[in-house]
Amino acid sequence: MPSTKKAAAADKGLTTRTRFRRLLAGNPNYFGTAPDTGFAVVEKIVASTSYEQLTSVGYNPRARQVYATFDIRKSSGYGGGLCAFGGTEHVRFYGQAGGGWTDLGTAATEVHDIPAGKDCRNRSTHPLSYSVQVPYAPARRWCFVPQLRKVRAILSYGVVPPPNQPDWVPVWGNVLECHVQIDKTTLFSDLFLDDKFTATIDPAILDVIVAQLPPPVPPPIPDLPDLPPLPDPPGPGPLPGPLPPVSLQQRLETYAEGSGRRRKFSVEPARFALPELEEIVASPSFTPAASTALAGLLQPYGIDLGDLVAVLEDTTGNIDYEELVDVGLDVNRHRVDATYAVKKGGGYSGGLCTAGSTEYVAFWADWNDTCEWTFLGTVPVAAYDFGTLPDGRLCYTASLPVDLSEVMDRCTRPKVGKVRAVLSWNTPPSTTDADAVPTYGNRLDTHVLLPVRAGTPGTLTTVGGVKTDFISDVTGLTTPTAKFVDSGADVDALGRPCPFGGLVVVRGPAVAGKRYRLRVVDGAGGTQTLTEKIWVTPAAPGSPGSYVNGTPDGWFDYRPLADNFNQTLGYYRSTGDAKVDIVLEIEGEGDVDHQVIQLDNTWPTVAVDITTPGNCEVASPGTVIEGTVAVHDTYLGSWSVVIDGGPPAFGPHTIETGTTNTPLGGAAWSTATPAQPFPASLAPCGYVARVTAGDRTIVGSTPGGHTSTTDVGFSVV
Repeated sequence: MPSTKKAAAADKGLTTRTRFRRLLAGNPNYFGTAPDTGFAVVEKIVASTSYEQLTSVGYNPRARQVYATFDIRKSSGYGGGLCAFGGTEHVRFYGQAGGGWTDLGTAATEVHDIPAGKDCRNRSTHPLSYSVQVPYAPARRWCFVPQLRKVRAILSYGVVPPPNQPDWVPVWGNVLECHVQIDKTTLFSDLFLDDKFTATIDPAILDVIVAQLPPPVPPPIPDLPDLPPLPDPPGPGPLPGPLPPVSLQQRLETYAEGSGRRRKFSVEPARFALPELEEIVASPSFTPAASTALAGLLQPYGIDLGDLVAVLEDTTGNIDYEELVDVGLDVNRHRVDATYAVKKGGGYSGGLCTAGSTEYVAFWADWNDTCEWTFLGTVPVAAYDFGTLPDGRLCYTASLPVDLSEVMDRCTRPKVGKVRAVLSWNTPPSTTDADAVPTYGNRLDTHVLLPVRAGTPGTLTTVGGVKTDFISDVTGLTTPTAKFVDSGADVDALGRPCPFGGLVVVRGPAVAGKRYRLRVVDGAGGTQTLTEKIWVTPAAPGSPGSYVNGTPDGWFDYRPLADNFNQTLGYYRSTGDAKVDIVLEIEGEGDVDHQVIQLDNTWPTVAVDITTPGNCEVASPGTVIEGTVAVHDTYLGSWSVVIDGGPPAFGPHTIETGTTNTPLGGAAWSTATPAQPFPASLAPCGYVARVTAGDRTIVGSTPGGHTSTTDVGFSVV
């Protein structure tokens, strides 16, 4: 009987999962996640993690990306198998800004019903771990003012978390947050971004700072007017110049408490003296004199060198200072991501104004479930002393691009592999022994679902940031289920067809030893050959990207995936609103593939008027402000009318919104029926009524369309 009840409950849960979007459409508070709507709760399900669970959120200061990893915990309940569309897990990110939050955008991943099984080690293949990421690049400050900010991730199955609602709670999914460290800057001009701080700097100290500034490092891409704003930043920016390492003598004094031979240390000596000991042990020209010199340096502090050697020989992995907490596969970007927590405020060989130390994350894979690990690569991440940590930890993520082209399979044969990450402080982990345990750090394994094989050499796989599978060959517009290839996010939340504008990036897999070129053919028969140089990024972590030039008539050499991980083929700088055909030609083979796209490079037209009291007129307190709004665009996304201005902290207050063009002559709006709560009486001050409209054009091969805005003022006296 219990098993029957359990099966019935499971069936009911699956039925609810299948219908829950329709249930929410009829009652926004059906599951109890929208109590402010006034609807009654029918079946309370709030932040359930029975099917999926967000397990970590982290940040990479150098890459300026925020990451989240989540687990798929069951074998069904995700909308269908790998050959079906399946379901979607959405993650919206927020970054702390002052006393509030900044919406950083969403990333998403398709998920499917994948039968559970056993791997070669007789372990369950579930849960399956996925990771996603979005850019997060707040203004950087000098090392004197470390920025430790909180980031938040909201996981939601089937429903995109609404924008600018950091406290929103999903039906299925959960919320995680952690403090992260923002990267420092070495640009002298950035030193003065914080006037209150720089005003306190002693001029003599400032002279020392200037004298020790590293030489400027030129950015990898010249800032020239003829270069496009690339959809994928070519790199995280110039590396800072060399910073002074903290010597062992300085560390002894920094971490020492009290005086004399019996003094205590805020960081155990085995930790802060380990780099010197490891250097001696690893030296090919080892001599007893080196050990004697180290022992002599430690002896006045009451530290026995033999105790340090014992720590070095300990192979259990110390996780008091840092601990790997998660690892997953980003199936959109083909990257493995590992998140770890820094758990103490000291013990990392110096503060942010020094060279600090390094946390290394090595990645291994067993894609084919053979119980044999293949080394993928190692990613270094800088580590520093910060004193007291907010919430007792900082979360970092190391990310490594991986070539999956040889291990992906068809959708009829779901393939589950394994990924291992090894975290090691100060010394890179082994590249030959996947089972080696570091002195400080740990290792972690996870199961991942490999993406389905897509695209063959000599085809166009992505145009304008969208897979060509999601672009109609007839209309040139995106299909209702279209997603951005790199983030997995919906192209349009309402499933409407979207055109392309601005810089259109064309991508596709290489044909070894061949040359190709791209042409754009318009409806009138005109042809444009794409000859603009392209930016390519190697797969190896830390490798700088570079520009590649073709011949004057547009021929480019295909580059292997290791040298062009994003598989960029060309840039089309579009103009006008025509329908065009992008054609791929391979030397000696002729035209081999093409993709039709509809262009839209026209901004929405907008107008707003105040009818009561009138444009630029004066109203008395308590007057209901009324007006009209006119919005038009062939591919309109959404529009809004807000009342802004007024006394400090007043607005903006949203009065009216829409997702369709207004009627001829405009639509009426009134503060008597606002879209959001509005004051009963406006305080005497100056105000504006502002209309903003955005279309759903994919501009620059990234989310975000053309936006138009205008406003008109009025006063309350």
